[in-house]
Amino acid sequence: MPNSFAYILNTRPFRENSLLVDLFTEDAGKICCVARPAKKRGKVLKGTLQPFRYLHIQWIGKGDVQTLTDADERGRHTIPPSELMMGLYLNELLLLLTHQHTPMPALFSAYKYTLHKLNDTSLNQQILMRFEVYLLAEIGYDLIAHECKAPYLRFTPDEGLIATLTKRSGAIISIELLLALQDIQNMTESQWRELRVFLDATFALLTPRKINTRRLLNI
Repeated sequence: MPNSFAYILNTRPFRENSLLVDLFTEDAGKICCVARPAKKRGKVLKGTLQPFRYLHIQWIGKGDVQTLTDADERGRHTIPPSELMMGLYLNELLLLLTHQHTPMPALFSAYKYTLHKLNDTSLNQQILMRFEVYLLAEIGYDLIAHECKAPYLRFTPDEGLIATLTKRSGAIISIELLLALQDIQNMTESQWRELRVFLDATFALLTPRKINTRRLLNI
């Protein structure tokens, strides 16, 4: 019976007294399970199937939808109410941009670390963007400065970063910002603002629909 540490990304009703649960696991990547949670006693308690709780889970079955048989809470992230939408935004990115049954243990660790750091409200916007940059790299889009004479690069899902001479509309990033990302801890405020604009444009190209939580974020 497979088992892993995991986080809940999303839940939704499924038949009588059951839920469909999207989980991001350390060992199996994103999986979807049917759960029949109990209120007081049982191996899957309703109270454990909440975002930002660090779980150890077991499941059975094959195919796209399996059955959650055990969910043991091992800890939880205390995120300030004002920052909860940022955590939900991370969850939505993982739901939209990662594939089922594709192990991504390094991304799992980055997600866990980011949730922990959201407690620091003075840095959370930068922490969020660091995760977004790491997520892009994990799904095949490294933001690495290429040798070219053009001052800007344009992002496309098919080709990645390609050189451009003008800062036209779209997902545009400057060579200067790409170089600054190699030392991300020392980026200036203006560089962080430029990165925010680029990331929003990039995810708009990569996701099949609008990211609902992003529209509610004040960043």
